[in-house]
Amino acid sequence: MTFNQTEDEMQAHIDGPVQAAWKWLQAVVDDRDFETAWDLTAPELQRARARAWLEANLPPTPASDTERTVEQLMQGTAPRPLRSRFAVAELNSYVESFGHLDTDQMGAASRPRVIGPDAELVVLAQLGQERKVFTEPTLVHGLTFLMHLVHGRWLVADPDYRR
Repeated sequence: MTFNQTEDEMQAHIDGPVQAAWKWLQAVVDDRDFETAWDLTAPELQRARARAWLEANLPPTPASDTERTVEQLMQGTAPRPLRSRFAVAELNSYVESFGHLDTDQMGAASRPRVIGPDAELVVLAQLGQERKVFTEPTLVHGLTFLMHLVHGRWLVADPDYRR
């Protein structure tokens, strides 16, 4: 099995979905910047996260009220206390799930992993930033992001993404 890829293929992958995943991860882990991370999150994942948080944290309301609040959280127009609580909870849940990450010691796998139209997997591994070439299966600590191309922008997507 060969793993040949051109410099152009590698650069398109790095400049596209890898760069977006990297910016999202840095916004969450390094900067704790909800707004930047949220802007790099695909609408279907925003909707799923907002709905899950509302269902877990607020008393039951009619479906139409829940959907209106979901849309407000997605658009950033929810009342400030609600939006702030949601943002803090989202950041905390991601940071907690990642454990201790040193993004300075992370790098991206260069091979594109296309999984469907406008969808690609990105692997960010904690191996240091110097270039490494693996010729045999190698166990590494890494994060996998499903990326979705939406209106010309790569965004972190919902694992249940369907086109």
